[in-house]
Parts: sequence; structure tokens; C-alpha cells
Amino acid sequence: MASPRPISTEPDLAELANDLRLACQIISRRVRFESTSEIPPHQISVLFAVRTKAQTPTALAERERVSTPAMTRTLNAMEGQGLVRRTRNAEDSRSVLVSLTDRGTAVIDRVYASRDSWMMRHLEGLSEQDLAVLTRAAGVLTRIGQA
Repeated sequence: MASPRPISTEPDLAELANDLRLACQIISRRVRFESTSEIPPHQISVLFAVRTKAQTPTALAERERVSTPAMTRTLNAMEGQGLVRRTRNAEDSRSVLVSLTDRGTAVIDRVYASRDSWMMRHLEGLSEQDLAVLTRAAGVLTRIGQA
């Protein structure tokens, strides 16, 4: 008969993975939907994608995991709202690049401010110990997300 598995004081890695994944999903969802925004989340995601570098519609569709025609419809709506512009790609004249307009940049600035404000309201009142743990966790989670 096999000996019983020793009781570990270390957290079970699978349980920790599940707990962290769930916590990240809950926070992400709450920040996205409880902070104010004048445009839908899928359009915000596109704005975030082009905020530092213009991209092709095909690259955006792949990033967002939608079909190219679905991304074209999204970009048409966003261009109509003055959030993005399409310009000829200097490296490939057969394609276009999508970039932010000044209005798109202003929307991103407002969304960031709203989301940061939401998070700060929920951090206020936490103990110094909890804030220290969250500071460390933010660094670790960022490294995991960039791996």
C-alpha cells in the first residue's frame, strides 16, 4: 500500500493558477464594465491596439480574434465617429494602416482616467500590508502577462 501523500504547507499550484486566473478575470471585467465609457468595449480594445503604432485591419482582426469583415465593420463605425483614420501603407501600397485621431486619443485618455479612478476607489482604505502585497503582485502578474 502506498504511503499517504504528505500534507503540504505550500499552495497547490493548480489551485493557485485557478484562483489567480479567476481574480484577474473578475477585476478585468469589473474595470471594463463599471468604469464609464462612451464607446463599446470592442472599440476600446481597437483604440488601445493602435495607440502606439498604426496597424493593418488584418492585424487588428487577428489580434481581436474576429474575422476581417467583422473588423472592417468595426473600423467603418469607428472612422465614422472620428476615432480612427485609415491611410495608405507606405511599405505596401495595397494595404492601409489604421491610426488614432485626436478624438480617439482623447477617448483613450478618458477611459484610462475612469479605469484608474475606479481602481483607486477600491484600493483606498486597504492596509499598508495589503497594498504592499498588491504592489508585488502587480509586478509578478505583469511579468507573467509579458511572457
